[in-house]
Amino acid sequence: MNLQKIMMSLLFLIMTSATVFAQKSVDAQITDLIKRDNTLLTEKDTSLKLTEAQEAKVREIYKELVVVLDKAPKSKKKQQEFEKTVLPKREETLNAVLSLLTPKQLEAYNTNGIH
Repeated sequence: MNLQKIMMSLLFLIMTSATVFAQKSVDAQITDLIKRDNTLLTEKDTSLKLTEAQEAKVREIYKELVVVLDKAPKSKKKQQEFEKTVLPKREETLNAVLSLLTPKQLEAYNTNGIH
């Protein structure tokens, strides 16, 4: 009976650790995307950085993309399936992010060739 409890506890610990690791990975990817956006937005004018409200919304938008990317097939054999799944999501994500930008931010985004 004790061995069964120990095994269940270990299994729970492993599952929890994997989930935490996966979440940290997702969070890190999202943070990198936001940093990239802010770097490009503020290249000529630091006041164009994403606001906290924009960043919170962008974080949620990017989270959806990262989840799709993580679940997408990665093998060369499934390249068409990957493109069918990921490319529309990337475009949807870009459009959603662009819709959150102010006119000045959008101008900087377009000027710096971010597409």
